[in-house]
Amino acid sequence: MVAPKLDGPYKLIVDDVKSATKASSCGVWALGSLRQDGRFVVSFVGASYGEPVRDLCACIGTAPQFKWKATPEPEMAFLHLCELFHNFHPSGNFSHPERPNGSRLRCPYCEPVRLRPLATARHR
Repeated sequence: MVAPKLDGPYKLIVDDVKSATKASSCGVWALGSLRQDGRFVVSFVGASYGEPVRDLCACIGTAPQFKWKATPEPEMAFLHLCELFHNFHPSGNFSHPERPNGSRLRCPYCEPVRLRPLATARHR
């Protein structure tokens, strides 16, 4: 899997959070900063499963910038979050991100789908 393309970077301030997450009910983000060469260095990844403005505003002061991607549903946000977490190994995430409340969805990186072995063809 490839990490989702995030929009931004934006300043991690209330006005930019509100503007970037407008009309979104869930999504994923990466906190970090721009290096001099223009690359965004990820220090933390997170998701909101219901209130992105509140959840991202709670992160103000932890990083100068953020990137964001809205998702249509919390389960999709969790899957994107897993991709970001496993691709970037951010120093600010001390444990695997939590799935949405009530979800039984599992991380595709931690618990890959186990395929049944192919039946062997019988030769006569």
